Amino acid sequence: MRRVALRVDEKGRIQTPKEIREELGIRTEANVTIDAGRATIEPVERIYDRLATEVRFNFEGVIRDLPNLRRSAEKELLKQVP
Repeated sequence: MRRVALRVDEKGRIQTPKEIREELGIRTEANVTIDAGRATIEPVERIYDRLATEVRFNFEGVIRDLPNLRRSAEKELLKQVP
């Protein structure tokens, strides 16, 4: 475990250095979980990012796993519906 001090700008935004975002796999969005006064930052897994990687490197596996990928995509969409 390591601890890194992050800068907070005048609008209250926390600036996360590029090397930390890359290490965590954060692209455009992150989930923040707050528990007992601590915040945990995790990447948001986007089904289309995973699908793009699979298609690029494992096309036959994508065809085989298409039903599972569809279920995952549907779950992701349901999370976004209020």
